[in-house]
Amino acid sequence: MIASLDKNSVGAEPQGLYALLATRARSASDTMLAGLTAIGGLSLVALAAIRPRWWMYALLPIVAGAFGLWGILERSIVERGVKRGMRYERILSVGQVIAIAIGSIAALVTAFAILGILIGPFIN
Repeated sequence: MIASLDKNSVGAEPQGLYALLATRARSASDTMLAGLTAIGGLSLVALAAIRPRWWMYALLPIVAGAFGLWGILERSIVERGVKRGMRYERILSVGQVIAIAIGSIAALVTAFAILGILIGPFIN
């Protein structure tokens, strides 16, 4: 009903979460995407090497790193200058799917961990 009152959204579906994130990744700078990827990777390696029991603290940086990696791969697909082979395109697409899967799983685990922390006192 609200969409029917808005003249700019006639017949248009609202964007999903992944489409919004893709738009944000395409508009982000190269430095930001590389920084997010480095933060995610370094925090994962550092916590795994120093304090493996603190794995839950690496979840949000992993989400940021997956976002950065996906944005870098998306840029390399969209902004290609020369014609590349089909194998190269598949490798980049598989890399994007892996980055999306890792980021989504880390985000879901983070959401459920926060929910568990918030609900825990009420159940006990």
